[in-house]
Amino acid sequence: MKQFGFRIADSDPRIDAPVAAVAPADTIDVSRILGAVRRQRRVMMISCAIGLCLGLVYLATTPKTFVANSTVLLAGKVNRTIEEVSAIDSSASENALESAQEVIRSQPVALAVTDMLKLTENESFLNRPVPLLATVVNGVKEVVRAPIRLITPSTPSGPAGPPPTPEQIEQRKRQLVADSLAAKINVMRVGRSSVFQISYASHDPALAASVANAYAEAYVSDLLNANYDATERTTEWLRERLEALQSQAREAAVEAEIFRAENNLVSTRGALITEENVSKLNDDLAAAMTEAARAQALMSTYQEILDRGPEAFLSERSSGFSLQGNDRLIEMQDQLSGLSARLDRIERDFGEDHPQAVRLREQVSAQINVLFGEVRRLHEEARGSYNVASAQVQALRESLGLAVDVNSEAGRKQVQLKSLEQRAETLQTLYQTFLTRFQEIDQQKSFPISNVRILAHADVPLTPAGPSTMRVLAVMLVLGGMAGAGIGALREWRDRFLRTGEDVQNDVGQRFLGYLPHFDAANGAPQLSRQARNAPLKLNEPVPGLPVVRKPIHALQHPRSHYAETLRNIRFSSEVSLAGKSQIVMGITSIRPGEGKSSVALNLAAVMAASGNSVLLIDTDPRNPGLSRRLGLTRGVGLVEAALGRADWTKALRVIGDSGVHLLPCITPGMMTHSSEMLGSKGMRQLLAAARARYSHVILDLAPLGPVVDARVVVPMVDQVVMVAEWGKTPKALLRETLMNEPALMEKTLGVVLNKVDMESLRDYVPQTGGEHYYEEYGDYFSGRSGTS
Repeated sequence: MKQFGFRIADSDPRIDAPVAAVAPADTIDVSRILGAVRRQRRVMMISCAIGLCLGLVYLATTPKTFVANSTVLLAGKVNRTIEEVSAIDSSASENALESAQEVIRSQPVALAVTDMLKLTENESFLNRPVPLLATVVNGVKEVVRAPIRLITPSTPSGPAGPPPTPEQIEQRKRQLVADSLAAKINVMRVGRSSVFQISYASHDPALAASVANAYAEAYVSDLLNANYDATERTTEWLRERLEALQSQAREAAVEAEIFRAENNLVSTRGALITEENVSKLNDDLAAAMTEAARAQALMSTYQEILDRGPEAFLSERSSGFSLQGNDRLIEMQDQLSGLSARLDRIERDFGEDHPQAVRLREQVSAQINVLFGEVRRLHEEARGSYNVASAQVQALRESLGLAVDVNSEAGRKQVQLKSLEQRAETLQTLYQTFLTRFQEIDQQKSFPISNVRILAHADVPLTPAGPSTMRVLAVMLVLGGMAGAGIGALREWRDRFLRTGEDVQNDVGQRFLGYLPHFDAANGAPQLSRQARNAPLKLNEPVPGLPVVRKPIHALQHPRSHYAETLRNIRFSSEVSLAGKSQIVMGITSIRPGEGKSSVALNLAAVMAASGNSVLLIDTDPRNPGLSRRLGLTRGVGLVEAALGRADWTKALRVIGDSGVHLLPCITPGMMTHSSEMLGSKGMRQLLAAARARYSHVILDLAPLGPVVDARVVVPMVDQVVMVAEWGKTPKALLRETLMNEPALMEKTLGVVLNKVDMESLRDYVPQTGGEHYYEEYGDYFSGRSGTS
């Protein structure tokens, strides 16, 4: 029976020991996701249907678009001569290809196409049909911008100028048409090649082909014109430059000859006689200065060693000094390093007082003194070499000064002459180079060459390129599905109501007593048991002397339904929970009004009476006695009079049909303001005590919880409380917080039963492995039509 959702084993810890909860793994529960999809399938289907309808509307209101394509090829070099002269890189690199695309999209090309096709007068281009979607979008933009314009201060306009002339109006119209054309042209590179595809889309196929072909031709013409203009500008610049170079070269040659004649500059083998002497003295002076610097550096090195003294060799014997260039010093330094290493090894192995260590220290000291003496001798030699080199440098400087004084004037004039001659020669060479380039470019100006050729002209398209019916419908279907999924996810996120037994146990923390299927009160047919039929049930005989209330009871009409089985589970759970207690007072309540607690109380009392128990059903909701009104009791004596001591409660009893259930109704003429005081009175406690002694089961139809205190007043007088929650309507948090705030109520709560359950939809809220998925299979079992057990 546990797979029916009755949770019998959970009704009392004495039946089954509690099992420690296992923390769920941090994984995605696919079954829950599929369950959410099943629950929201209607929303998703409606969203998809709306998407498809919008797609059909879009297809019906959007004009067909025709696309025409022309292709052009961008070659390598444009003009080799122009490239060499102007240093322009015209190779088909990535930058050049990107620049070519921008040129095709440029305004000059668009203006050329506009003039070529006379688009300012083309009605097909000027009066293009506007899709409904664009109209709606523009309308929405205007609605959004309208309040912004109202709150944004307008900028003051300047004084009005003269009205535009017809030429200005025509030029402005031409500019707008070109801008619109450039915005709609599409230029795309074909793969990694130098081929470009020029595409234009229009509702007119002939116009689309004409624009694509005109763009290709205009681009080729633009490049030809650009090459011609570049050549023209280059030749003009070269002409001006040639005239300037020719005049400068002539003036430089004349100036050089005049300077030679005025200064009587005669040279031997291309140089003056005194220049050779100066050159030789300079070489000797450089060699002498080098020798002096070397001697000074060597002397400084030796002086540094001498300044440190012999102790420096002793304290730094492990590293020594760098004395490169003197083999004897290097050999002595190596000997000192060897002795130092042996001394360190002997001291480390045998101690500093070892005889051999003492002898080695003496040898090291002697070697340091010898090395220091050798350094002192070398220092004196370096000092002498430095003095000799310094004297030689001084002598050579004096000789060079005399030679320079003699030849300085002639040298200066010779230098000036060479400068003049070199300038004249350079200008003449540059003039000849420019003259050659000018002649080549001037010849090629009459034969402009373009690096672009048209590979294919655009044909008039016969079939529209868009909008594609299948693509639009597929996209709208996907968008509708995504919107439906989003709405479904939002609905799932907002669904905070009790729907499954797992919700009751995990989110509320109470026992789950079962599902009560929703049934139609008009025909009394249960929702779930589609094949269950009435079966003979032995009922109690009417009690003589008690008024009889004729009202059909669903559980008695369908004793083998899921509804009746769930009520039997509540009865069984109550008896197990209060084992050994013969008289039970049970309260039936709910959190909100209208959750069906009165119907549950009536049917539960009938099920208990059908099992042979004596049952008293009391309507304890004086504010809104729904049970009494449902049974048609609006007059007479009832609970109020009995609790207040105005009447004997046994005289106010009724019996409900042949169910054997005794009923103490609650009949109030109007709104009762002191109901809580009446329910908590001494007379009410005495009434319940007398009823407990007389009946085995007393069922109280309590008022709903929440702001009403009537039920809370009666809770201390009952043994158990059954909470009735409407399926899909009772919030989890509300029920949980209400019970947590009422410890006495929580302690006496037997469990929660879900009422008005849509059994077909229930399967969408539970995992595939849940027992709720198999309720349908028990229809024949309950009706006794199953072939096997």
